[in-house]
Amino acid sequence: MPKFFEKEIGILVDDDPIFSEFQLCESGFEECKPTKPYEFIMIDYWVVHYCIDGEGYFGVRDKQNHIHPGDIFMIPPNTKNKYFPDVANPWSYLWIGVKGTLAERVLESCGLTQENYILHHKIDSRLQNLFEATYDEMQRSHNLKALGRAFQLLDYIQHNVHNDSSDQITSGELYFNKALHFIHKNYFNNITISDIAAAANIDRTYMFKLFQKFLKQSPSQYLQQYRLDKASVLLRKSALSITDVSYAVGFQHPPYFTKLFTQYKNITPSEYRKGFLQ
Repeated sequence: MPKFFEKEIGILVDDDPIFSEFQLCESGFEECKPTKPYEFIMIDYWVVHYCIDGEGYFGVRDKQNHIHPGDIFMIPPNTKNKYFPDVANPWSYLWIGVKGTLAERVLESCGLTQENYILHHKIDSRLQNLFEATYDEMQRSHNLKALGRAFQLLDYIQHNVHNDSSDQITSGELYFNKALHFIHKNYFNNITISDIAAAANIDRTYMFKLFQKFLKQSPSQYLQQYRLDKASVLLRKSALSITDVSYAVGFQHPPYFTKLFTQYKNITPSEYRKGFLQ
């Protein structure tokens, strides 16, 4: 599996279809910068995006929609569209592009049509893994395997997003999303678990249960992991010292940050940075 987002963008294109009925013609991922300009591209195939972090805006035929983590949005072919990241919390997403005589029918079975091009979902590691696996097989030039992964991905959307009546946004999910939003906006501050719970208007015990339900980890584990992921970006892309990086992502004690980062990445922060200076 590729290490996604150790670079900002990856795009794979296949112009030699195996089947005319349904072709996986593109796969990719991108971690957008706040300054990324509007995308405004007319394409002749269907592109299905999955937002895994941050926020952005997506418009089709001049109708703008606010996209959050977990949301799926599709660009129909030959359709005026525009999309761009939220400046304060820029998004990251993965995508596949498909075409063929049966593509529209397959996507309709997943609830994605010319009129209904957004599915509001939730953070879903299984769905993310399927997008990543599709990219991985395409990168290895295993075109049949990549196509098979794409079908698995769409089948998952059909049965676990579109047709799952339990997938309506519950009050628990709303509280959970509020907690995530607070973390994403304030991770660099000296926030506590009590601060996060207060921002979501729930108590600590209920918040712990929500994180266990949706992420299989505690709020403190998620906050720590999120900070370490942001530290990884700064180590790759900035000239800040290790100490300044630790403070920039919310760690108050640089030696503790170094210890946690080494446990998380199996490599020290300085060694990690050297790998991107070659």
